[in-house]
Order: sequence, then structure tokens, then C-alpha cells
Amino acid sequence: MSNALISNSLSVVRSSGRSLLRRGSISRTQSSYLRSNTSSSHLTSIPCIYRAQSTTTTSSSSIQPRQDALTSSDGVIGVPIDFDTSSSIEGKESQIVTIRLEKDQVLRAESGAMMYMTDGIQMNTTTGGGLSAGFKRMLTGQSVFISDYTYDGTAGPCGYVALGTDFPSKIVRIPLQEYGGKIICQQGALLCASHTVDINIEFTKKFSAGFFGGEGFVLQGLSGTGDALVKAGGALIRKDLREGEKLKISSGCLVAFQAGVEFDVEQVSGFKNVIFGGEGLFLTTLTGPGAVWLQGQPPQRMISEIARRVPSGGGIGLAVPIPGMGGGTGDGGGEGGGESTGSAST
Repeated sequence: MSNALISNSLSVVRSSGRSLLRRGSISRTQSSYLRSNTSSSHLTSIPCIYRAQSTTTTSSSSIQPRQDALTSSDGVIGVPIDFDTSSSIEGKESQIVTIRLEKDQVLRAESGAMMYMTDGIQMNTTTGGGLSAGFKRMLTGQSVFISDYTYDGTAGPCGYVALGTDFPSKIVRIPLQEYGGKIICQQGALLCASHTVDINIEFTKKFSAGFFGGEGFVLQGLSGTGDALVKAGGALIRKDLREGEKLKISSGCLVAFQAGVEFDVEQVSGFKNVIFGGEGLFLTTLTGPGAVWLQGQPPQRMISEIARRVPSGGGIGLAVPIPGMGGGTGDGGGEGGGESTGSAST
């Protein structure tokens, strides 16, 4: 090899090293190696250095697993959902929630609550851990089956799922980590949650609380990591109770409370209050410390009012129109009268 050819080759190597250093492709130590080792015996070994380095980097990045994936109690693996940025509650008197899902994220929702889902969203309905887990959820007011929603990434960066309620309700999002990792709800309160949230059976501590408290002997316990979205009828308020502070509420108005709150009942004082007060014989008492969520229109109360106004007597009733008796609204009567007049004049 001539001296001119060797000199040109060394110049190319030095300039290539400086260019790679500016782009960050090699370290300063490797650039010094290029400048110092410029004899003809080193020219064939330089490309092997870069080839080995790039091969090692590619293989390590391709096999590295995602560190943010979590596994639920029934073995479902998924990436946690950031509900602060991925959920939107819409509506006033009756609300829905829309949740954005990215690839590998899992949303666990009540069976039958789905309003719509965009292209790429997959629904997988299971018992969530076997028949025993499904039966346990059924005792807490939920369905035996539960639906997991995931996004397969085929229709863009994300997909959307909208969920509604079976009764005109408000929806509140409760981050479990902010409340000690556990809250206790009325039966059937859960709408959807992170896949790492577990549904457990919570029994009332006293027989009187279960019999007269308006919530039954079995309550719904939500525990784990992540967020839970809970539904409530009518206006929804939150009260933060201090240590030893007691709150008396009407039976059925309780939505959820923190695990440290004591749930009990107290007899209404006064004979006239019991007979004519409309609250029954007992009131529910909640003793702090902890947070409490209350609803202004319990579903049971609304159903009772509707049932009370349904006619229970026999006979035809006013709901059945009788020809010639002027049934229907005023507008309908006017239209009917016009037709009768026209036919009579004819």
C-alpha cells in the first residue's frame, strides 16, 4: 500500500471520529482511540468496535420489560391508568364517564355499564378470579361477571370507553391511596376501577347496624392500588369527620366512607318523631375520623315513591282512553276537535 493511500485513509478515520463525537454516537475516549491508533494495523479492527457496541445496545433495549406494569389478584397484567388525565365525567343530574386507554392499560368495569367504545378497544368478560370471586361480588351488589377493557393499538395512539349507570346518578372518583388504600361502600356502588382494585365483602360490626342501618349486613369493600369510580343518586356531598365527631344521617343516604369511620345506628328520640317524623325508628351514625360520601336521592327512596303513586285499585282507570271522553293533552284535544268538526261539516 502506497504512503499516499495510507495517509488518505488515516485522514478519513480521523474526520469520521470527530463527526461521530459531535453526533454523540461515540464517547470521547473512543474518539481519542481513533486519533492515537492510526497505524495501518488498526484500520480493520475499528468497525468491529462500533458493530459490537450497537449490537449490544439494540439487544438490551429490545428485551427490556416494562417496569410500570402491575398484576391484579386474579393474574391480569396491565399498565396503571392515570385517571387525572385520562378520565372525564360529563353530565349534571345523570352523569357518564369517558376513559382514555393506551396500549397495555386495563380498565375493570361493572358488567353491562358500557355506553360506547371506539375502534381498537377489546372487551373481555370473566368472573375475575373464578366462581368464588364472582359469588363474592354478587353478595356486595355487583354482577357475577366483570369486564376488562384494553386497547390493542391498531387505531392510533389511544382508544376511548364511555360508561353509564343503571340509575340517574352522580359519579365520583376516589383515589384509594389517599384514603389508606381502602374504602367501604353501599352495595352495588362500584362503576369501574383500576384492574388492581379488589372487591371484598365487609360485614357490619353490629347486628343493629345491619338490621336497621338501611344498608344491610353486607357492605362493599374496595381495596388495593389505583382509583375507583363510585355512583350515587341525586346530589353528592363529602364530609370530613374529625376524631370522635359524629354525623347522623337518614337510612340509605350513605354512599361510601373511609375504613377508619365507625358505622352504627341510633334510635330516634321522641314518640312523635318516630310516628310522624318520616325517618323511622333508627338513624345511621358515622363517627370519625375519616371521609364520608352521602347521596341526596337514594334509589330505594325514589323507587318507593314511584311505587306509592302507582294506582293499585281495579277497574279501567284514567290511563285507558275512552272514545268521546276527551282523553289526551290539550293540543291533542284540539286536533281531535278539528277533525270531528271537519267530518261533521262534510
